[in-house]
Amino acid sequence: MEQDAEPRLVIRHGHATGSVVLICLFGELDLNTTALLRETIVQVVSRPRERRRLILDLSALTHCDNAGLFTLLGICQALDAVGITVSIAWTGDIADAAIEQANLLDRLPLRPF
Repeated sequence: MEQDAEPRLVIRHGHATGSVVLICLFGELDLNTTALLRETIVQVVSRPRERRRLILDLSALTHCDNAGLFTLLGICQALDAVGITVSIAWTGDIADAAIEQANLLDRLPLRPF
């Protein structure tokens, strides 16, 4: 009998304070896991309107590619357009290298917390 494979991307979220939600990504952010990221963020932001700021932690990513980063960029831009602030507060070596390689340093909302 085949065992279930572990998920390639795990996303955990919870309230940091009041209107701030912390979202932590663990594992691989790539073309095959972007749907999970989109679905999770839609679920989080569709809850009560007082949640107007998301803080992302990418420091536990073990793989990150252009598809994942450009999906993340699109999510950040869409949320900004509806008044939800997104900050990428922690990255780590894997995400840092991928962000630099994709030339997204000045396009993603990289803000230390």
